[in-house]
Amino acid sequence: MNYTNRRGGLLGAAILSVTLVACAADQIVTPDEYTRLMPGMTLVQVQQVVGDQGQPVQAIAGQVHRWQNQDGSFAQGTFLAGRAVDFDQEGLMGSVSKSKSKSKKSRRR
Repeated sequence: MNYTNRRGGLLGAAILSVTLVACAADQIVTPDEYTRLMPGMTLVQVQQVVGDQGQPVQAIAGQVHRWQNQDGSFAQGTFLAGRAVDFDQEGLMGSVSKSKSKSKKSRRR
């Protein structure tokens, strides 16, 4: 491999890297982050996983926070007495439009 090919390869890799970072910047919450959210977490703990504060959403009871991506996909959590009781998502997990409540999973022993 000569210097010209290496230089072109490095330039291509740099462009790809910038493109991937730009795409990731548009995504506030990822599927991987969503799977790490569990009932019992505080809002601060959830914010540490997602890396974003999220937006409060009007709710009848408790407190709901939503993390929405530019493509419309989102994750949201319902908090009562300072702890998450449920998480829901739409558009993050492929063809699944809504997930089932994670609170049932956390109660298994």
